[in-house]
Amino acid sequence: MSIVQARAAREPAVGVAARRILSLGLVAGYIGALGFVDLHGIYTAAMTGNTVQLGLDLVRGEWTRFAIVGATLGSFFCGGLLSSFIRRRLEHPAFELLIMAALVLVAQAVRSVAPDRSALELPLLAVALAMQGETISRFAGVPIQTIVVTSNLLKFADAVVGRYLFFEKGAARRRAAEPRPTRADVVLPGCAWLAYAIGGASGVWASGHLVLPLLAPVVLLAATTLDLRVAGAVDNAR
Repeated sequence: MSIVQARAAREPAVGVAARRILSLGLVAGYIGALGFVDLHGIYTAAMTGNTVQLGLDLVRGEWTRFAIVGATLGSFFCGGLLSSFIRRRLEHPAFELLIMAALVLVAQAVRSVAPDRSALELPLLAVALAMQGETISRFAGVPIQTIVVTSNLLKFADAVVGRYLFFEKGAARRRAAEPRPTRADVVLPGCAWLAYAIGGASGVWASGHLVLPLLAPVVLLAATTLDLRVAGAVDNAR
């Protein structure tokens, strides 16, 4: 099967992949925004921003915030190590999303009763989102990371140009190894960005209006796990 034929064969799976990306993107954006509000401007998944903030705090001598941001980075990294270890030992990697849901439930309990949320809620949410990033990162054959958006925006832009705006003179493309992007290459990164944005807005609203705001992503994680388990997720493994 040629590269073009193999990629075209994925087209029927775009709807299923988009549904899963939307669910996980909503979870990541929601938790990220709610954590940002709760934790006074610290991201639970955007480690690029946290790394920049770490440098700023170091230069400014803001040692308390430096320690908190550093702990967040460390928690996220440790969450990646833990989730990678667990994923390799699970019969079905999607079950790791249920472990993530359990961590979010614990974070909700901390949020409800602890006077200082940052001490426990922050590392719990950072580990949980690292776990999501490690669990599933391919949808319909397209590599998509649902906990960050920078790479997805670049993929979206590149796919739009490659599929709709790039016209080669003559019949041959510039490089035979660069086939025209499929519909999945265009739709899925765009869905990931849109879901993250909607999730972020929802998380901010929920932080001010719901008593137990972290229950919503738990429900979505459970539903996504069921979807992956019942419908199958062979193409979605890392």
